[in-house]
Amino acid sequence: MMADYKHRNHFQRIAPIYGSLRTTDIEPIMYIVRHLKSLASVNALDIGCVMGRDTILLSKHLQNIMSSIYVIDYSDTMLEQFNLRFAQESVHVSGIIRASAMQLPIRNELLNSIFTFNAIHHFVLEEFLFEAARILQDGGSLFVYTRLRSQNSRNIWGRYFPSFTSKETRLYEADELKDAVDKSPGMKLQETKTFEFTRKSNLERLCEQAMSHHYSTFDLYSPGEFKYALKHFKNNMLDYFNDPHDIQWVDENILLILKKVG
Repeated sequence: MMADYKHRNHFQRIAPIYGSLRTTDIEPIMYIVRHLKSLASVNALDIGCVMGRDTILLSKHLQNIMSSIYVIDYSDTMLEQFNLRFAQESVHVSGIIRASAMQLPIRNELLNSIFTFNAIHHFVLEEFLFEAARILQDGGSLFVYTRLRSQNSRNIWGRYFPSFTSKETRLYEADELKDAVDKSPGMKLQETKTFEFTRKSNLERLCEQAMSHHYSTFDLYSPGEFKYALKHFKNNMLDYFNDPHDIQWVDENILLILKKVG
C-alpha cells in the first residue's frame, strides 16, 4: 500500500513539470507506425498516457488511418495536463479515462492496437496482460516500450547515482517479460527491438532532474538517503567526466510487440 501511495503521489506532484523533465524519442514511435501502416484503420488505446507526448506523435503519424484512440491514466493531474496539451495540439481523442491498467473499462475485443510507454513496471503484469488480451481483437497488437533492469544499471543514473539500481526493483528483464507473455492466455510475443540513444547534458541539468524526481525511483529514497546520494552523484560526475558541461552517455530501451491469438 505504501508503494502504491508513493506511486500516485509522485505523478500528482510531477505532472505540471513532467514535459520539461523527460525526453521523448521518435524512433520507437516510427517503428510502431511502420507496423501499423498496413492496417485499413487503427482503433487504439494508450495506457499510462501521462501528458500524451507519445499519443500525439502516434496520432499525427497515423492520422490517415487512425479511426479512434482512447487514453487511460490513473493520475487525475496527469490527465489534466493531457487535456491542456491536446487542446494546444488540436489532436482528436475518442476518450480520456481515469482507470487502472488492471481494470480497463473497455469492452471485449474493441481495439486492434494498444500502446504503453515506460509504464509497465507500475502495473501488475499478469493482470495487465489478461486485460489487454480481453480488449484486443484477434490479430491485434500490444506494443510495450520499457527499459530493463540491466539497461537501467548501464545508464547514467544506474552507474553514478548511489543505490539507484538497488532501489529500482520494479523493472523487468527480457526473460521475465517473455515468460509472463508465454503464461498469458491469448497473447504471443511476436518481436523485440532494442533501441540505443546517445544523450548529452550537463551537471546542473542532471541535478535539476534528480531533485525534481523525474524518475519515480527517486521517491524510493528517504530525504537523508537522497541528499547523501545526490552529493556523491555530483562527485562522481566530476571524477568521471572531464567537462561537467559536456556529459555524454547511452540510454537503452526495449520494445516488445505482442499479438492477440485466437
